[in-house]
Amino acid sequence: MFLSNRRDGVTFIVAMLCALILLLVDSQRPSPLQPLRNALYSVIEPVFLGLTWPSRSLDELSGNLRMGLQLQAESDQLREENLLLRSQVQKLSFLASDNARLRGLQSAAEVLNSRVLISEIIGLDPNPDHHVLIINRGLQQGIYVGQAILDANGVFGRVMQVGNTTARVMLLTDRSHSVPVRINRNGIRAILSGTGDRRELRLQYVPEKSDINVGDLLVTSGLGLDFPEGYPVARVTQIDRQADDQFLRISALPVAALDRSRYVLALFEKPVGAQFIEPASEVPASAPSSASEAVHAEAP
Repeated sequence: MFLSNRRDGVTFIVAMLCALILLLVDSQRPSPLQPLRNALYSVIEPVFLGLTWPSRSLDELSGNLRMGLQLQAESDQLREENLLLRSQVQKLSFLASDNARLRGLQSAAEVLNSRVLISEIIGLDPNPDHHVLIINRGLQQGIYVGQAILDANGVFGRVMQVGNTTARVMLLTDRSHSVPVRINRNGIRAILSGTGDRRELRLQYVPEKSDINVGDLLVTSGLGLDFPEGYPVARVTQIDRQADDQFLRISALPVAALDRSRYVLALFEKPVGAQFIEPASEVPASAPSSASEAVHAEAP
């Protein structure tokens, strides 16, 4: 027992002396033990990294998830803002185009000496065989059946039915629509009729030897009861001459933007001859009072 206690005391003293020696050696600069310390650290470092890898991986994964969720939220917000901005741009583009159309219509109205009323197109006839639109003016604003309707470019159609606050307008391309016209270049008169195609009108009863060319402008002749003289209607686009026919087959393109105009002008000017023809409506139909009345009968 005594020897064991003595051996433990000697061991303790030896350990203390070694510790003191190591402290004294390590206190020197540079320390002679630094290479040994570096070697030991190189051995321990992989073990340390292995032990800390799970926690570091979890921290990194958590950070990536938080960043991903944040980026996803920002992406969703930016997508919504982009969609909202695009809708606003579309609305601004629509308003700019609408204002441009209104300015063009107002400019056309200022050029005309006659009284006009700006009207908005608010609907259309669902029947594809009829080219009929609805405007937001009616009897209360003085609109009447047969009234000429224009847009900023030329003749658009005529009023066919009137309500208190709205009216139905037949486009000049409707199959049942006709308007007396003349060639602006030389004054040759003819009848321009609709074909059911918004990009084609048919010029009727033009003799084969007539002086007419592609590109000629057709204007109202003023010989009917509805359209005053001198308003642009269409331009000649095609002329076909057939050997066995005494009349030319002529196609024309409307100058009015029939499929794009949103605003139109209701024209209150009447043809000069209308004041003489209208009283003659009391005369029996078997004896028409004038040739222009017969022309009007072809254009309901």
